[in-house]
Amino acid sequence: MLLAVGWTGQSAIAAPDRSAEPIYAANPQLVPIDYDSPALLPPTPDQGKAYVRRLTFICDSPTYWMWPFGLLHNGKKSTQIWTGPEGTMTLAYQGSYEILDPFDRVERPIREVVRRHKPDILVIAVGINGISFMKEDYFKAEYKDLVTDIQRISPNTTLILQSIYPITRRYKHWGNITNVKISQGNRWILSIAEETGCKYLDTFSVLLNEEGNARDELMMKDGLHPNKAGLSLILNYIRTHAYTPAKIRKVRRPANLFPA
Repeated sequence: MLLAVGWTGQSAIAAPDRSAEPIYAANPQLVPIDYDSPALLPPTPDQGKAYVRRLTFICDSPTYWMWPFGLLHNGKKSTQIWTGPEGTMTLAYQGSYEILDPFDRVERPIREVVRRHKPDILVIAVGINGISFMKEDYFKAEYKDLVTDIQRISPNTTLILQSIYPITRRYKHWGNITNVKISQGNRWILSIAEETGCKYLDTFSVLLNEEGNARDELMMKDGLHPNKAGLSLILNYIRTHAYTPAKIRKVRRPANLFPA
């Protein structure tokens, strides 16, 4: 007879990706990643395009560009990007904002789109539009409200919270938004992932240079949006830091050695 004897989550059996640790050490003004967090997705074997096809992104403009660049399944016909009709959204307005439902191009509230389509894996990639003016309590309350509502509406959807990408000094609002501020916001997002039982993707670190800013060659000229090479690198990171649910380990129960 086979018995389920327990299971172990992937973060408990895989070491975290510490490849960016020297950057944080050299730039102590940045808020470093908590590599001990159970929410942090560790390295995995490359799960390939099949894994990426399972993903849906609720996102603002930096991730939106995966769609115009044709980086997702079915290219510009992809239904994997959920955002506002203008290609972005602001976290502060998530409770009432209407996004463009990619299945019929009708604007609907976020929660209604989730209710209609119930995605397999939903990546929440928002925050850059808000980090400049939202204090910690405000930011975390809006973000958590979105997460918990989605969990209630679509309980079988796996939620992954993705970090905000870094920027370069070319960004026109540099100073109002900095990578120090973004790294602080990412720590807030990680704490929400821990609190709500979600996983966290450290895509911020993927784009960093040695000075703690986004690498110029991976960003558009505006300094805010990753270019095609940058977003391709992000997708490769997602494929190699995938959500792979732990499997139940079964063993055969031994025969009764002392029968009555």
